[in-house]
Amino acid sequence: MNRRAAGTPWLSALVVWIAMLCQATQAGAETVPDRFQAGISAFAAGRFEEAAQAFRDLAGKYQMVSPDVQVNLGAAEFESGRPGPAIAAFHRAIHLGPGTQAAETAAVNLARVRTVLSQQAGRSTVGPAFVFGSYADAWTTLAGWAGPRPALAVFLVAWTLFFAALGTWRLTTPSRIHAVLATVAAVLGIVTVLAGTVAWGSARVQSYQVGVVIHNDVGLLDDVAATEPTLSLPEGLEVRVLSSRGGWHEVRLSSGRLGWLPDRALEVP
Repeated sequence: MNRRAAGTPWLSALVVWIAMLCQATQAGAETVPDRFQAGISAFAAGRFEEAAQAFRDLAGKYQMVSPDVQVNLGAAEFESGRPGPAIAAFHRAIHLGPGTQAAETAAVNLARVRTVLSQQAGRSTVGPAFVFGSYADAWTTLAGWAGPRPALAVFLVAWTLFFAALGTWRLTTPSRIHAVLATVAAVLGIVTVLAGTVAWGSARVQSYQVGVVIHNDVGLLDDVAATEPTLSLPEGLEVRVLSSRGGWHEVRLSSGRLGWLPDRALEVP
């Protein structure tokens, strides 16, 4: 795996977090800067496994719920040759700090990892080829670009204007203005339906629970009772988690295919 091309910009993201660490206040915070510095030093020296362990300790042992920790962890995991856990860490960073610099860095790194994995899959001659990217279906294509709150606001405005135009049309007598109001009400009715569809779809997409395959050649089963997998999934593939039962997750691939994966093979950020 050619990982060095992606390593340099991530290293700059690691360094900017030192100042925040110095402000840590929870129990045991006096050791946090040392642990973080150890991770930076290990990463800079190319000891990526050691760096990954340092950032895992910060997230687990020190219970630091921070997008910055997850960005650093994702970089170290990827450089250690574990793209699945890296993608999961970048998802957590985006979820924990939407709109922050850490989330923006995570999004850039996430796109880079997907590109590298897709290029590697394209060069492979063994098994089916996979395209690595965010989970996508008809609803993400139709409404995934819209935020749920702005989409709802647009729908409510369109709804209000539609009924205002409709009420005004009904109160006017047949005339040129009456005809114009009828056209306006019809257009606003169409806009209201479209805006409502986008608002509902964006809320639906927002509720999706995404999982990341964290091991290579994971067997997708048609049912938890099945003994033979129907498809082998590569590490780093992102799927939608539909339900969970026992130690299993029912998932849907971007292709629309359904199946079950064991809990140990899937990480849900």
